[in-house]
Amino acid sequence: ASGVLLSHAGVSWGWIFADKGLERVPKALRMAGSRLLVLLLVIAAQVCSIGARPTVRNIKTHSEFTKFLKHHAEVTGLPVVIDYFSDGCGPCRMVAPHYKNMAEQFKDKAVFAKVDINFNRETASHQMISSMPTFQFYLFGKKRDQFSGADTNRIMSMTQQLVREAETKNVEVTFEALQAFYKEHAPDKAAEMDDKKLQDILTKAGKGGGLGHYQLVKALKKKYDGKAPKTRPRQVVAEGGKSEGKAGDAKPNAQAGKAKVENNKPNLHLATIEQMEAEIKKRKEEEEEKKAEAETDDDEPHFPIYLPENRTLIRGAEQVVIIGSGPAGLSAAVYAARAGLKPVVAAPAIGGQLQGKGVDVENYPGVNMSTGPNLVYEMQLQAAQFGAVFEQEMVTMLDISKRPFTVQTNDSTIQTHSVIIATGADSRWLGVPGEWEHRGGGVSSCATCDGFLYSDKHVVVVGGGDAAMEDALVLARTSTSVKVLHRRNSFRASKVLADRVLAHPKIEVVWDTTVELFEGKKVRVLPNGMAVELAEDGSVVEENYAKMRVKEIKERLDSAGISYTGVKEKDELVKVLKGAISEALSPAGDEGGGVPAEMEERNSLTRVKVKNVKTGKVSDISASAAFVAIGHDPNTKMVKGQLDLDDNNYIVVKPGSSKTSVEGVFASGDVADHVYRQAITSAGTGAMAALDAERWLSEQGYCSPAA
Repeated sequence: ASGVLLSHAGVSWGWIFADKGLERVPKALRMAGSRLLVLLLVIAAQVCSIGARPTVRNIKTHSEFTKFLKHHAEVTGLPVVIDYFSDGCGPCRMVAPHYKNMAEQFKDKAVFAKVDINFNRETASHQMISSMPTFQFYLFGKKRDQFSGADTNRIMSMTQQLVREAETKNVEVTFEALQAFYKEHAPDKAAEMDDKKLQDILTKAGKGGGLGHYQLVKALKKKYDGKAPKTRPRQVVAEGGKSEGKAGDAKPNAQAGKAKVENNKPNLHLATIEQMEAEIKKRKEEEEEKKAEAETDDDEPHFPIYLPENRTLIRGAEQVVIIGSGPAGLSAAVYAARAGLKPVVAAPAIGGQLQGKGVDVENYPGVNMSTGPNLVYEMQLQAAQFGAVFEQEMVTMLDISKRPFTVQTNDSTIQTHSVIIATGADSRWLGVPGEWEHRGGGVSSCATCDGFLYSDKHVVVVGGGDAAMEDALVLARTSTSVKVLHRRNSFRASKVLADRVLAHPKIEVVWDTTVELFEGKKVRVLPNGMAVELAEDGSVVEENYAKMRVKEIKERLDSAGISYTGVKEKDELVKVLKGAISEALSPAGDEGGGVPAEMEERNSLTRVKVKNVKTGKVSDISASAAFVAIGHDPNTKMVKGQLDLDDNNYIVVKPGSSKTSVEGVFASGDVADHVYRQAITSAGTGAMAALDAERWLSEQGYCSPAA
């Protein structure tokens, strides 16, 4: 008979069998219970249909990433390997099948996961991933190594090393083994300890075994002349709570077996209807999560990728290559694809400036309650639907001096009859002392990308346009306070955004003010991800733990994957934090064979020196981060000397068109627009460029029959 085993709110419900269960349920509950049993059987069927967990888990959110590391640090003790990748990264695609094979090889010995940096930007940013592929290795919640590049030998070597260490340290001391040890080797102490004290020792060492149990054995060996309690391999427990591994050579005692039999006896009459419904809801949520997780084990790209061997060329070249993946480039891709031109979109999948807007897009017709990244994603899907393909690499060179034109990326060289340039514009910087040194350490141009790193901190925004207003509003959601520094006494931003900023209780505007200097401290990033301040001589500065809040301590421990289960008092949390820092600063011991990652040193912003332009007074503003939003410079370096540019280096187009000074080369979006610079106008000029390109290709005889 089929059935489900339930346990909820301290009530052991036992096995409820489909063919006999209702006969054993008290009559008063039969009617209500029958409906619930049907639902329970549906859940049981779902359990059977889900099957095994994915070989390589696709981590889609930062919350999932944190829970994932914590689970394997505290519950399974298995090594964790994480691959940060992008669909458009050539080395990422190359290493993917090898990575999956390794995951199969180390099944039940290590856990493999992957993070798509284009879709889980928060985790990639939090982990400071700057190149792809990047691989991280964790054991017991601590980062043991990190490197970039498709080095399969190094992945294999590091995984083998951590697996060996885990097999040594991932052990369990049972209650019976600890009790027997004390009776044999410390009878006096055994007489003093009751069952509760023994259980407290095991609980403190960690539930279910792991590193804490290994350290307990090590401590007892040292104290009792090499004698220690017997251990067994730790049971691997799935995230749903079900044991996935064997318990080694230890056998359950008779009492445990008896308890198991007792629990299998149906006692549904002890549960209330509310408890049954709560259990059903809980089970449904767990199985839906497992099903969603199982569906993520795929290595297929989200969008069709450019592969030269799969392309049909017209007279030896592509019909059109679009350089840029913002609204202009993607709008051009949609129009060109629908015209049968089979365009290649060559650009990293970052979506231009719109990708970095975390506030809702309110001024794009037909789009309601959608953020910039969501809008870009929908544009990419639409372009792909009609036949556009994506070369998700940075264009390093464009040669339009001879035909066909040549577009070169990090991975490929593409010949094309026409080019649409939609490279947009990059953030402009202040150019003041300390700005470059603190970029990545508090100074940023993307509040949406980096703002969450400064939650509950004081931050500043520099600028007075729409971009500065949007950044201030995004930061106000998570930061303690936001100061907007503007060199004039009024904003040039749109009235709606300016009014919101001026009315926001967490935002303060500092008028008539310019930035003179960014100042900070030097910090060392430890292998576990924690940072410590350095003095001028390079020594570590002692932290003032007394001023730290409990929340801040927990956040630092969470970010490093350090367990503090059962620790609630601040003094005890400080001890855990101090211990983690001390261990990370110490050289690796010879027991585990672990090789810590190289320690990185960088600057961390602490204050901004500002000057009032009217009075000349100079003052300091304390801030953990500063977001510069003062405009943009067009990305036209690759065409300088090949196309006509204006005095500000924007591409010059012929009035009423997207045509440039070279036939077959078209420009759209912010790279040719220094006036409007809106997502909607960029999309409009992208459509113009595709239409202009289609007409020109037809006139030259370069169009395929499909066009």
